[in-house]
Amino acid sequence: MIRVALAMLAMGATTTSDTRDLDRALAGRSPGKPETCLSSSRQLTPQAVNDHVLLYRDGPRIWRNNLSASCPGLDDDAVIVTEIRGGQLCRNDSFYTLQRGGIGIPGPRCRLGVFVPWSRVRSSR
Repeated sequence: MIRVALAMLAMGATTTSDTRDLDRALAGRSPGKPETCLSSSRQLTPQAVNDHVLLYRDGPRIWRNNLSASCPGLDDDAVIVTEIRGGQLCRNDSFYTLQRGGIGIPGPRCRLGVFVPWSRVRSSR
């Protein structure tokens, strides 16, 4: 079964801005054990940081996905289309981008990397 999920990608542009955006998104969080797959029953919305990093928000947790290679077309005006097979979003699953307001020609296929959970650091009192 193929389920296609569309979500607008936000953020983009310069490397310095990308680094600040990523640092801001993950501030006060620490990484956990990487996972190969995430259940598609989660309400995961991808957010592009740059052409090789996606963030998925899942309640208070953020999943960082470093793509296996740079993905041309990931920018602040792109729509990501992910094909989910078997009820999970996994490493090496592919996705492509569409330009909003464009003529619907898909961009190149890109592959997901592993998913690293970033959770809030609990302060010890």
